[in-house]
Amino acid sequence: MEPEKLTFSPLIHHQIEAGFSGDQVTSDTGLLLLREVDKQHPLTHSLTSVLQDPRPPRLVRHKLDTIVRQRVFGEAGVHQKIRTR
Repeated sequence: MEPEKLTFSPLIHHQIEAGFSGDQVTSDTGLLLLREVDKQHPLTHSLTSVLQDPRPPRLVRHKLDTIVRQRVFGEAGVHQKIRTR
């Protein structure tokens, strides 16, 4: 029986696959899975669509959806050094 594989979106012309043939392993690679889920079911985009951005458009450097995605992924990865302004 072949191990189960999960195929991710290509990254710069390289196919990425995850195989599940080893023992239980933990790392931040769960963020890759979160990215794929967010791409297929745009959760962070849905969240951003109900938020209002109070910043004046001329001062916007990063889109709100980018900031929300960074924050969600940072919290999911337990990265404490996310800068907020």
